[in-house]
This record gives sequence, C-alpha cells and structure tokens, in this order.
Amino acid sequence: MPTLDPGIGEKFSRRTRRAINHDGSFNVRRRGGPHRHDPYQWLIQMDWWPFIGLVVVFFTVLNVAFALAFMALGLEDLPGVAAPHDGVQDFLSALFFSIQTFTSVGYGHVYPGTNATGFLSSVEALVGVLTFALATGLLYGRFSRPTARIHFSRTAIISRRADGTPCLQFRIANQRNNILIDLQARVLLKTTNPATNDQTYALLPLERDTISFFPLTWTLVHDITPESPLFDLLPADYERLDVEIIIQLKAYDDTFAQDVHARNSYTHDEIQWHRRFLRAYEVDDDGIAVVDLDMVHQTEALP
Repeated sequence: MPTLDPGIGEKFSRRTRRAINHDGSFNVRRRGGPHRHDPYQWLIQMDWWPFIGLVVVFFTVLNVAFALAFMALGLEDLPGVAAPHDGVQDFLSALFFSIQTFTSVGYGHVYPGTNATGFLSSVEALVGVLTFALATGLLYGRFSRPTARIHFSRTAIISRRADGTPCLQFRIANQRNNILIDLQARVLLKTTNPATNDQTYALLPLERDTISFFPLTWTLVHDITPESPLFDLLPADYERLDVEIIIQLKAYDDTFAQDVHARNSYTHDEIQWHRRFLRAYEVDDDGIAVVDLDMVHQTEALP
C-alpha cells in the first residue's frame, strides 16, 4: 500500500494511541531540550474558565502579598486608615489599599505617609500597570485568534450508494453563524502493521473535496472501489490494522479575513457499519432552511 506520511511518523517500537484527538490536538508529548514550555502559548490556548480563574488567583495573590507587606511596615504609616480593630480588619484595610493602588483607582482616603510605604506603593503601581498590560494583551490575543468551530459527527459510517457501491462517510457542520467559503477537505487512512507496529498512510479520494459555501451540513464521501485502500476490508480487519481516518479541513473565514483550520479523526471503533445519515436540516414555514446540529450525529440502519 502506498504511504503518504503527513508528519505523524511511520516507525514505532509499539502500537500508539490515536494520532489526532477530537479537539484537534495531537497525541505527542515532548521532553528534554531547551524551551520546553511557552507560557504565552499555554495561556492563549487554555480554556476560558481556567484562564479567568488563573487571572483572579494571580490578582488575589499579588494583592495579598502587598497587603502583608504594608502591614509589616505598620498601618500607622498609612494615614487615613481607621484605627486598628483586630488582625482581620487590619488586613482588610491593607488589602483594600493595595487593590486601590494596584488598579490605579486611588480614592485618596488612604495614602502613603512615609518614604517606605511610598516606595512600596510605587512598586505596586508599576506591577499593576505591567500586569494589566499583560492581561490585556492576552485577552486581545484570545479574542483575535481565528478558530474554526466545525461540528463533526460523532462517528463515521460505512454506507452504500443506490448502485450498491460501499462508501465511507462522515458529516460536518459550522457551529457558528459566520461565513466560511472555499472549504477544502483532505482525508487520510492510517493503518498499523500488527507485526512491526509500523504505520502506513494512504490518501482517500473524496467524491467532492471542496465546496464554495458552507451554510448547511456537508457529508464527505469516499467510495470504496477496487482502487480504494479500504476495499475488501471487514470490521475485523479495521480492528486488526488499527484503522484511523484522519481529516484536515481548511476554509476562509470572512469575519477574520483569514484561513482557519480544523482537524479530527475516527478510529476503527468509531466507525459504524451499514448505516446512513438522517437529514440534518429542514425548511421552516417562512422558507428559511434550519440546520439542527444535534441531528448531525443521527444515523439509521440501511434497509
């Protein structure tokens, strides 16, 4: 079988996991060498809620540290602070002054009364400006980074055309309302030699590998003809060869005016046999086509 390694590798000492996860990430772990971790890439790519939580924790830790430093210098050096009540109230007074300094709010009720507190508040103001500049840059990078929200069917299927030709199919839809044009698809077959664990790749030609517009769903079809690498393979062969269908998509996003990419794969246990997809869109009473994203995954048995 001809090979077409896309850069995932061919020679391995043991069987590997799937090459591409459903979120588009690769099952590759790096170790050794310089510059192992890139904090900027990590912060840009992490999910929103962990990112927001990290910003809140960083903001809190810095202000608590400066509040403790002000307490160590003595609250009597901060004119305007109410008479000390107890340890908790003193800490809260120092914390609120720290937050006002850190954010450059500066209400003016409390202010540095000595050179030491003035120097410390100046350092904190500088740290606050740099921190917010960094947070602003990260927020802009996260919002401005173009991404494709392609909705892949949970499974691929082995179906059959009206003339009896078997075919491999999977379906995609756009999760967003933005306009994607010139959508291109490239599908590869990855198989693993059971004896040597070497991996082999072959291109799976599609019935149609590009569409001009993508407002509805798109079912990608590879006919399993005698020329296909999948010809005469049974479900047991898919498992024995550890078959994985690798998909790469590329489109032009009219909103960002940039190309966007999406990746996914289906392993042998994510391929259903003798099924066909149900229609995932209908026409509403006002004549508007309605796409049901939940129906993208729905299949039924072939008659």
